[in-house]
Order: sequence, then C-alpha cells, then structure tokens
Amino acid sequence: MNDLNDKKKMTEKKEAATRKKVVQSPEKTPSSSDYECLCPCKKYIVGEFSVGCEQCEKFWHYSCVGLKGLTEEMGSLLENWLCPDCFKSPHSYKEVALSSSKNDCVENRAVREIIKEELQLFAPKLTQSLNDVINGSTEKTVNKAVHLYSEVTAKSQKKVIEDLSTAQASENVISKVQTKMHTDAYERNLRKLNLCVVKVPESNKATSKQRQEDDAKFCLETLKIEKRDLISCHRAGKPDPKKPDYCRPLIIKTADEESVNYYSNHGKGWKESSYWINLDLCRADREISFLARKERKKRQDGAAQKNLLKNP
Repeated sequence: MNDLNDKKKMTEKKEAATRKKVVQSPEKTPSSSDYECLCPCKKYIVGEFSVGCEQCEKFWHYSCVGLKGLTEEMGSLLENWLCPDCFKSPHSYKEVALSSSKNDCVENRAVREIIKEELQLFAPKLTQSLNDVINGSTEKTVNKAVHLYSEVTAKSQKKVIEDLSTAQASENVISKVQTKMHTDAYERNLRKLNLCVVKVPESNKATSKQRQEDDAKFCLETLKIEKRDLISCHRAGKPDPKKPDYCRPLIIKTADEESVNYYSNHGKGWKESSYWINLDLCRADREISFLARKERKKRQDGAAQKNLLKNP
C-alpha cells in the first residue's frame, strides 16, 4: 500500500509540474526515491528554475537553454517558448537554396561563369606570386636565423672553452700553490730550532768528523753558544770544487725555541765576533725576507733623495 501511495504522489507531482509554466528545484538535495529531474540533462541544480516547452511539454533548466539570470516571473511571461529540440529557424539552408534556384536566371548564370573563368585564370598567378614572396622571405629569415645561431653558438663555445681553460689553469695553479705551501710548512717545521751563520771559514781537516768538531768548537768559543743549548752543527749543501773560496753556511741546531729566540735576537739577527747569527729560514721565507729588505732599501733611498732635494 505504501508503494502505491508513493507512486501516486510522484505522478501527481509530475502532472502539477507540467501544468505550470516555470518550476523550481527544491533547496535541499533530494534522493532518487522522492525526486526525478525533469530537464533532459538529468542533473540536479539546487534552486534552479526550469521552463516548459509549449510543443513537447518538456522542462528545461534556465542554464541549459541560455536563460540564466531570469527570475520566475520573467520566465512565466515567455509565450510560445520552444525548446532546442522543437525550434526550427525559418531561414534554413534548404529553403534559401530553393528560393535562390527559383529566382535564378540565364543572365545570373552567365555572370557566374565569367567570374569563375577569371578566377581560374588569376588563381595560379596569385598563388605563384604569394609562394615566391613567402619562400623568398622565409629563406632570408631562415638564413639569417642560422647565421645568428652559428655566431651565438661559436661565441658560447669559445666562452665555454675559455672558462674551462681558466678553470683548468686555476686548478693547476691551486694545486701547485697547495703543494708549495705544504712543502714550505714541512721545511719550516724542520728548521724551527736551527740557526744559520754565513761566511764561516771551513776546516781543512781530512775527515768529516774532525771538520764537524772544529765547527762545534767555533760555535762554543767564537759565537758564545752555551754547550747545553747546542745539539749539533753541520754545513749546508755540498762543497763546490769550482768555488774553492766559497764557505758553505753553518747550520746550528739548538735545544729549544727559547735558545733560538735568544741567539737570533728574536729573529732580527745577532752579531757576535763579526758573524751574524740568523734564523735558518726555508726558501719561501728567505725570498720574503729578501723582498722586505729590498722594499725597505727602496724607501730609505727615496727618503734620502727627498732630503737632498729639500736641502741641496
């Protein structure tokens, strides 16, 4: 009984809707059991108005037939509204063709034939001219683009090669500098307890042990180095037969850094018995010291020349 009552209610709702000109969808979302969409789109739109067709009596959503924005009152004022399925334009293609064929005459057909022949003669020439213009400009444009691209590519490649060369050179330079720094640090560490005295006459004794004993005696007696501060001494390098008068530097190894600082006057050098006692510097430190002395000498000479100009 309940199913029959529900079907009866649905039928009554449909009949009431079809009798109205405009209907509105309920605000709440309905379920499929108590509501059926009347629009052919079969989509439920909350609160959307639908308008009925005068011929097939189908209801269509305002938005589905281009009437979106109209109110219910505006829709009810529509008279003899036809849906897209029922509406036909009074100016269809077939009707226009039939009317034109009826009104056509011999003169019109002759004019059309003349125009057609002229167009057939003119069309190839126009096409050829357009092709020549298009192909010519296109070829120029393509050639220009290829030329520009080749120039840009060549510049880019050159820059890349230069960058790579610079990077490779930089890597080589950095590697050499790092190696030199490590070598200098190693040499500096080996020489940190050494003193160096130059122009010290070498012994003429036969054995190296005797010559070394003479050098140690020189350190103790002439240079006034305490025996407790002296560890060992030796000559730097090998004797050169071509330079018999050349005296190799005497390297003195001390007990600690305090002794080095004391006898070298904290690196400034100390003159004892006409012999200068200096630090045993590595090559890099010797070059730095040489450049510093050269710069100091240059400044002194400049100052002396200025004094001469002021006081001739």
